[in-house]
Amino acid sequence: MRLMASTAYRRPVLWWAGTRLLLLFWALGAVPYFSHGAIIGDVKTYSGWAELMQTQHTFPSSDPQWQYPPGAALIMLAPQIFYDLGLSYYIVFFFFALAADFTIFRLLLGQADRIAKRNQAPAHQSGLWAWIMGGFAMGPLILMRYDVIVTAFAVGGLLATVNATSRRSAEQARKRTWALRGALTGMGAIIKVWPVVLLAGLPNGRDGRRALGWATGTALAVTGILCAAMPGGLSFLTGQYGRGIEVESVLASPFMIASWFGYHVETVHEFGAFQIAGRGVSFVASCSLLLTVLGLALVLWWRLRRFNAANWTPALMYDVALTVVLVMVVTNRVLSPQYLIWLLGLAALCLSENSPARRATVMATPARLVMCCVLITQIEFPVLFGEVMGHAVLGTLVVAARNGTLLLATILAIKALWQASTQAPAPCPRTRYRWRPAHPSSPGASLALDTGPSARSARERER
Repeated sequence: MRLMASTAYRRPVLWWAGTRLLLLFWALGAVPYFSHGAIIGDVKTYSGWAELMQTQHTFPSSDPQWQYPPGAALIMLAPQIFYDLGLSYYIVFFFFALAADFTIFRLLLGQADRIAKRNQAPAHQSGLWAWIMGGFAMGPLILMRYDVIVTAFAVGGLLATVNATSRRSAEQARKRTWALRGALTGMGAIIKVWPVVLLAGLPNGRDGRRALGWATGTALAVTGILCAAMPGGLSFLTGQYGRGIEVESVLASPFMIASWFGYHVETVHEFGAFQIAGRGVSFVASCSLLLTVLGLALVLWWRLRRFNAANWTPALMYDVALTVVLVMVVTNRVLSPQYLIWLLGLAALCLSENSPARRATVMATPARLVMCCVLITQIEFPVLFGEVMGHAVLGTLVVAARNGTLLLATILAIKALWQASTQAPAPCPRTRYRWRPAHPSSPGASLALDTGPSARSARERER
């Protein structure tokens, strides 16, 4: 709280509070909104599932809309506890999501402050502002979907830090930090799968193995407990097979545009989503999984064949995270507006590493492209969603432009990651990272630059 009260961060804190207050008014209907029903629709579904799980002690696996890992039950059941006490499920869920939103904001704030102290320069706040304004641009949707909670686990798995104290050495703090990051990533993975891909950016050595072990152990332990408590916990593994191409996905845009020229495509409602149906759609849908595997295989090839462990930095871990999630989003058969919340959190994290004094990220351009897509989310949904379903020109063009931008961001991200694998990290070729207190006056521990003789001599040669 002391950091948030600092004058250096007063403006972003006030802007975050102000924008989220307006989102609260929109979500609760206190201020008119484009389509209040479209925003609370998913929360109504969560409430029904929570009641079923509470009363019948089973996962809603018979519902075709249920396609989530078992950990999602924890997120949906938590507000139900307060609902039984007489509170509205919608309001409680909103504040749960708001707490996750604040957690991401606080993690980005701490990251900006650590980088500022390390560089002995004013705090670079682009990551903070990206999250503040990006979240506001998405509208109340960001706080009426459980994706923001998953994103909080993912960002925590990349940024969470255990501080050194008088009773906890820096080495112990480092071990607990990577254990905590692994546990948070594992929890995120059993809530909505995608955080598991963040493990691709872990460092080599004991820290990476510790995080991987804790992620695996946490995921298996919680999944085992939930599956033992209620049947149907693993139904999500087969729930995706029958899904078609959703109207907002990247793969749907060519079909939607082709329909203007006489190609027969219609919109149908299946599996709780609006999908397209027509000649060739099933074939492309079946190829989507192959495209995802090929994209992830390319990143895995980079990791195994081109990745130089000596060049690992925390910023590279964030870059890998954004790249892999972009690959997953653009090759998926479904691209719901809330998927942009995942990308927003990772883009904000990459932009926090793009300060003028420390260009540590190679994802600045892809992250900015993601921000462009985030800023038009409300235009696509809910404002023009009716036109999108009807294949109208304006709605289809907006979605196609967004999808094209995401595809471009993915290509640029893969290219930047591929090229960066053979480059030494900033600020100099022989810079190394080791664990030490972030600032002489602070008990906190963080990854700090090694300023040993080799690093200093390299900087002297550069000057």
